[in-house]
Amino acid sequence: MISRSSLLLAASLSLFPASTTLADRIPGDSILVGTVYNLFHEEYATDEEFFAQVDRDLPAMVAANIDTVLVFPMSEWDTATKQLKWRRTDYLVRAFEKHGLKFVPLMLKEEQASHYFPIWKYDELPKVGARHLSRSGGPNTRENVDFADPEVYPLVEEHFRQLITRYGKSPALSFYNIWNEPHYWSNADHVVARYREWLKKKYGDLAGLRRAWGEEYTDWSQVTPFLNDDWNSSMPRIDWTLFRSELPGELLRQLTDTVRKFDPSTPVNANPVGTAFGTYAELGGYTTDNWRFTPYNDFNGISYYPDGWDRSNAPSRHPLWLHNLNFNAVRSAAGEKGYLLTEIYTNAKNGLTLGGYVDKAGANQLTWLSLAHECRGLIFWKWEPFKRGRQSLGRGLVTLEGNLAPRGEAVKEFGAVIKKHGKLLRSAKLERPEVGLLFDAVGMLKAVEQDIDPRTRRFMHDSYAGVFRALDEANITADVLRTDLGVTLAQLKQYKVLFMPFQIVLRRDLAPVLTEYVRQGGCLIADARTATVDELDFAYNRSPGGGLNAVFGASRIDWVAREAKGLAPVTLDPASGAAGTFDGRFFREQLRLASDAQVFARFSDTGDPAIVARKEGNGFAVLSAVALGGSYWLEQDTDVKALLLALCEKADVRPPATFTASSGQSAMIRVHRVGDQRLIYVINPSETAQNGLLTLPSSGSAEAVDLLTDERFALRPDGTSASMDLSLAPLGVRCIWVR
Repeated sequence: MISRSSLLLAASLSLFPASTTLADRIPGDSILVGTVYNLFHEEYATDEEFFAQVDRDLPAMVAANIDTVLVFPMSEWDTATKQLKWRRTDYLVRAFEKHGLKFVPLMLKEEQASHYFPIWKYDELPKVGARHLSRSGGPNTRENVDFADPEVYPLVEEHFRQLITRYGKSPALSFYNIWNEPHYWSNADHVVARYREWLKKKYGDLAGLRRAWGEEYTDWSQVTPFLNDDWNSSMPRIDWTLFRSELPGELLRQLTDTVRKFDPSTPVNANPVGTAFGTYAELGGYTTDNWRFTPYNDFNGISYYPDGWDRSNAPSRHPLWLHNLNFNAVRSAAGEKGYLLTEIYTNAKNGLTLGGYVDKAGANQLTWLSLAHECRGLIFWKWEPFKRGRQSLGRGLVTLEGNLAPRGEAVKEFGAVIKKHGKLLRSAKLERPEVGLLFDAVGMLKAVEQDIDPRTRRFMHDSYAGVFRALDEANITADVLRTDLGVTLAQLKQYKVLFMPFQIVLRRDLAPVLTEYVRQGGCLIADARTATVDELDFAYNRSPGGGLNAVFGASRIDWVAREAKGLAPVTLDPASGAAGTFDGRFFREQLRLASDAQVFARFSDTGDPAIVARKEGNGFAVLSAVALGGSYWLEQDTDVKALLLALCEKADVRPPATFTASSGQSAMIRVHRVGDQRLIYVINPSETAQNGLLTLPSSGSAEAVDLLTDERFALRPDGTSASMDLSLAPLGVRCIWVR
């Protein structure tokens, strides 16, 4: 079951350095096509065997249209001298230069620490060894050495120094992968000391902490994360989780500063695994907060492994909208800095799994899907399959014989298109979304804290995912907006619609900003439990709090929860722009209405108001007594979706283009802009072919071409729109350049 700390997102775009031209730090002016060269030194008995393997592999990479190689590991130890030796790595780097390939050194991978902390270091630093325990509970050897330990970090710095001074001037160097899959999680004394300093910065003094935590401390030395409960306040548990989610970002800052000591100009990148917001994994271990690394990367990265879902749901494919949820979160976290898929999977994790295998069509679709969400490059994990270890026979663009696998053929074909059109694709920007999803990390932690009823612990997340899915299925893109570290009215005014799905926490300084947003013409949509407590876990006397009850024209009298389907039926009034009946899950609130509130829906069994709206200045606000996104998540009821889309349409938000298929199926569409030209990604989520009509706003253009096939189309103008006939292969992709 998902823990109280799951699905946390804990930073905001306001953390970006304001003076940097952020997007310019991704190397090159095209889309990066790369692979990971996981060539273990000890697999080869002699240097000559190693050199021969390099001489076979690198020309094959060039032939497969690979342009960048992430290298791991970069070094090996001479056990006789206990010094790093470089002969094989030197040969490899010279080979990159010879073949015109760029390379990316992997600098730090926490769980595989032998490149900076070989096993004999436990003999040389016995105090360090005594402080580190492995996952099995015994003395640690190499995995999960606490590199942030003040006694260990100098070894990391020395490792960085040797790598950078040796290869930092190579013309083949692209950027540093400074921390691969960061997932730091420690209860060490030095971490607790950092936590106390974090609390001092947040609360100022013990009086502020005592009020928030409900604990009677007399000295900061008494403050610990290990002796607190949540009887008086949820904040002790929430603060500890927030701190632990922020700490990896602070450690990345330290690593970045270390690299900058030896190389002040080459870009750095780190790549957390997946996205907690998209994949529902617990926060902790491998799952970290994508936003937290943005201030300290030159550009963001991600390790993307949707085969985890495929393995547990074999033989089903990862649903397209779930990919979109993941990529949308990563895009929102990266902001103007942009992002790469620093690792993207190439096949099943090992040769014994039942799912997660990648065919050619799936690999092709995934590459173009990432570009549709503004990804600027992909590095495939990895070039050849594992030949030993726990991932034996897994992964790989090539077979064990060294020939391209079908998925490798897809990458080769992708790379060929990038060679022709990569600069165009790189310069294109997604049309700015007109919808924002407000999110507060404290609200998420408050929602999942309760463990009385496991059915609703992740309901806040499901409410977000449900709203996103309904919009995504209509090809309406939404940004995730981080209210937990502050948003401004100017930021919010960029969006015509703001959703607050199950947004339990409302910060006291946010309420007047939202009120002014509505007055100036925005549409604010909230649902059950929204704005019930503030950021320090104090409940509002009136709900929705912070004065938003006046904006919505409704106050909550009481609420109940109902378990079974059908116990909270909601009938939509035509005034909402939609019609029908859906089952509101799980929560049901009783509302007292202001005289100028308009009822959009009623509970079918009682006639009580279920969805109300009110005009405020030039805008309007909508409050639902049930969770709209959560209801759609659980049932995919088309009437809920129709309501969400109708409310968007009332605010003049519509899809940027449509695809109408004769089969009645749909396609995913993303529209990018390059000046006054457009790139239109059209992707078929179905394993059956589709024929239909692509319609988009007219721009006076008469010609379009598919960048993948060079097929040309004639646009048929019709007033303010233009259309063209379009066929989609099963899982097919089109990238239409309208010029």
